[in-house]
Amino acid sequence: MVPDRHAAMLERVRSCYAAFARRDVPAMCALSAPSCLYEAPGLRPFMPWSGVHAGHKGVREFVEGLDAHLVFQEFTLDSAFADVEAATVFTLGQTVCRVRSTGRSYRNHWAHLFQLNAALEITLFREYPDTAAQLAAVHPAFAGNNASA
Repeated sequence: MVPDRHAAMLERVRSCYAAFARRDVPAMCALSAPSCLYEAPGLRPFMPWSGVHAGHKGVREFVEGLDAHLVFQEFTLDSAFADVEAATVFTLGQTVCRVRSTGRSYRNHWAHLFQLNAALEITLFREYPDTAAQLAAVHPAFAGNNASA
């Protein structure tokens, strides 16, 4: 393991989270390769931010899609792990979000995968959220339920 590269990979991901927390999309784009992919699973009719978002335009669309539908009340990075040989950072954390359309809140325990190129640009962000908690909060059929943990 190359300690400097390991630390640099973790710092790159932490910088991306800090930019996300500030809603500084230009900074997120500067940390990401021009051909990056940001991916989030979900049922698009109820989770419009889901899908594959390509390039810097996709990063902007992803963040704008989240913000159009969710209010982030908490965002916590619990741990981060870097694999230098695979050029991959894996993180675990949680968020609490309120859904604008339903007013319901939910706690989302997530894992994120980041792949980086030789220049330490993010080439792939893939989210592994608690889609059941998200769906219970966003879907109109679950009215009266609170998806918070």
